[in-house]
Amino acid sequence: MTYSIETAADFDNKLDATSHIVETVGEHIIAQAELDAHIEALSSDIAPEIEIDSLEDCDFGILYRVWHTSKLIGTFYRRTIDGKWVAMPLKSDNRPHCNTAAEAQLLIVAMAGLLVADTGDEEFDIEELLDKPFDQLTPTEWEYLKQHAPSEEFLAA
Repeated sequence: MTYSIETAADFDNKLDATSHIVETVGEHIIAQAELDAHIEALSSDIAPEIEIDSLEDCDFGILYRVWHTSKLIGTFYRRTIDGKWVAMPLKSDNRPHCNTAAEAQLLIVAMAGLLVADTGDEEFDIEELLDKPFDQLTPTEWEYLKQHAPSEEFLAA
């Protein structure tokens, strides 16, 4: 049998390493919780709940139905001829052709009046927004930053 005698310094080194690991794990848990809270806050600003189901149709193949709560707001399908998606919003004679299913869904939701355009009433100081930490920006502030090109003074710098 071999025995080793641990000195007080060895014990202190192991204790420091263990406490560093615990501190790192704690920081990770806190950061994850902050990220989860940020994602939850962003998701609460998202448009109304939309549900999509499908059924087999003898004319259209698979017909996708778009629902808002329990109200049907439109349907869409994929044309076999060219692969385009055809959106058919209710209460509209328009049948726009789209490149993706997501575009067709968005058109139906928009034509149902469920997307609200930014009225531009809210003004932001671009310099303040650029100095603000990204995780503290609201969805509206993010949109403002994305939509507003930098001024010539920023480009010159």
